Amino acid sequence: MNPYLLNPTLNNLIRVFTVACLVAVLFISCEQSNGEIGSGKFSDNRPELGEKLSFPVVSYTTTWDSISTKSPARVVLGNLNDPIFGAVNSSFTTRILLSKTSPDFGPGTVCDSVKVRIGYVGYYGVTGENIRLEVSPLLTPLVDTLPYYSNHAVNIGSALVDTVLKVAPSDTVYNGVDTLVGYLAFDLDPSYFQTEIFDAAITGEAYLADNLDFVEEVAGLHFKDIGPGSSAACYLDLSAPGSIIELYYHTGTEDTVPKVFNLTFGQNFGDPVGSFNSFSHDFSGADFDLEMMDTLNGEVITYIQGGSGARTMLVFPGLDTLIGKGYSINRAELNFNVVQGTASPYTLPGTLLLVQDSDSTQQLIKDYSSDLSNVGGSVTRADIRSYKYRFNVTRMVHDFVNTKEEILPVIIAPSGANANLHRVVLGGGLHPVIPAEFNVYYTKSE
Repeated sequence: MNPYLLNPTLNNLIRVFTVACLVAVLFISCEQSNGEIGSGKFSDNRPELGEKLSFPVVSYTTTWDSISTKSPARVVLGNLNDPIFGAVNSSFTTRILLSKTSPDFGPGTVCDSVKVRIGYVGYYGVTGENIRLEVSPLLTPLVDTLPYYSNHAVNIGSALVDTVLKVAPSDTVYNGVDTLVGYLAFDLDPSYFQTEIFDAAITGEAYLADNLDFVEEVAGLHFKDIGPGSSAACYLDLSAPGSIIELYYHTGTEDTVPKVFNLTFGQNFGDPVGSFNSFSHDFSGADFDLEMMDTLNGEVITYIQGGSGARTMLVFPGLDTLIGKGYSINRAELNFNVVQGTASPYTLPGTLLLVQDSDSTQQLIKDYSSDLSNVGGSVTRADIRSYKYRFNVTRMVHDFVNTKEEILPVIIAPSGANANLHRVVLGGGLHPVIPAEFNVYYTKSE
């Protein structure tokens, strides 16, 4: 009889040895040599990311002349003194609209008072301090076809109010009927509205019959903080249902019942709404000097801010060595770490954007138009107190080295910059502990 069959222990050992040999053969076949392609190995019959090259990043801070702020998601108001970025004054201009066209007021109608409420949608900085609010009538109508940049100069008349208000989104206000929370509330001079609304209605002015005509005659209002500066700026929503201008009036000496006519900032579909933000930055008190930036070697730390404030410029020395090689760019990543101790209480931008700078135009890098991969750029927590931003820039690098055959600079900007002042301080290419990282993975064509 076959001794193999008579020895179950030996039988099992041989089986184990045979299986182990088969697994080894399969493993070797899955990681077969592959010549010059990528790292020379396959995983699951697909090439790995390939050779990795780490390139230096020259990064420094620059400014942005102006940005289009027409019809922002929210308006910004305040004269913010930032301990790192210096001062930024944020103001806004908006149309006002009739809640009812062709209002019917009798002779002798008098506007007694004007109450304004605008809903908060947040703030930036530390609340509790005061702003000195000035509201003035706009003398030049807004033009729907103009882009309205953040440095647009407005033509305004005499102030309708100059008052001190507290930045306090959680405080209550009383509207005569209910107690409300989350509104910036103040009064305006009724004489302006007496002339433009009530007297005009009594004399039958045609522009009150349609809001399109109304905004040509009553152009709107400009809101600005003219105070010495505080630690916060207001984020306000003109389209909120409670954002309103109430005109209280009476008709004749016998009228003892108060009545109200409302103006809005445009809450209905089809309203000819119009608004834009204005930003004025003063970096004289900032931690950085824009005139002393090392644009050749880069800086240890770089700065980014919303509005038309600071941006970070990126240059990629050495990346041009890939031009003309015909390499397949499998993946390219940019990584930036937030400098600890520079955030709280100033909220970090939720997302940063990469903008390609080609002198005459700026546009988002090509990766944003790809359906295959996500650019990223959102802030993530790397540790208990550390945050970072990571970008996938594969298409950008491939385009630079294989199509354009030119390496262009790139700008980092905060998303939604036309409606916020969020800012961040990043480790630059020369930072000794958290330097900017730029990694490119490629494979060589056969």
